[in-house]
Amino acid sequence: MPSVQSRAETLVPATFSDFFAASAGVAGALIGLLFVAISVAPAASKPDQRVDLDIRAGVAFSALTDALVVSLFALIPGIDLAVPAIVVAAAGFTSCVALGILLVRAESADHRSQLRLLTLQAAAFIYQLVVGVQLLDHPGEQSYVRTLAILTTVFFIVGIARAWQLIGARDTGLLRAVAEVLRQRNPSTNDEAVAGPPANRST
Repeated sequence: MPSVQSRAETLVPATFSDFFAASAGVAGALIGLLFVAISVAPAASKPDQRVDLDIRAGVAFSALTDALVVSLFALIPGIDLAVPAIVVAAAGFTSCVALGILLVRAESADHRSQLRLLTLQAAAFIYQLVVGVQLLDHPGEQSYVRTLAILTTVFFIVGIARAWQLIGARDTGLLRAVAEVLRQRNPSTNDEAVAGPPANRST
């Protein structure tokens, strides 16, 4: 019969130690850079712009905090990773709901796209919550730990993208790039849409 100590050591498979060690370092550095990005972000001249900045900062902070907490707890011997994953996922989901309410009340110009992004991140937190509950029933299950590692990487991407937007940088997302290419290849369509239908000439 395995001892309690040997069982505790297998709560997080040793194969993930290097990943979570590197992830914790990256998360700490990115959170520090996030505060720098917030401090140098262009000042908002309108209330709705201020809300947009707050939303982006809040989304980035919740995503990077989730990655940091999961990574740090994964490095502690004998810690069941399920509990921290559930707690930070619940906190992240609550943060998304609060930011969504703030966005709706502010009636921001970027209302729909921001809400879509918040919804996607909330869904990621819910998924992490489900994985954490499953990990409670199956401590040390490699497939669930791998899923948490993948979600950690996803939250890194979200945090970096939001920090990029915070400093006023251009949105270079794939969908935005494709849309711009299509507009450049069909300038006549855009001109006709702006000019409207031609007026009828009397003979």
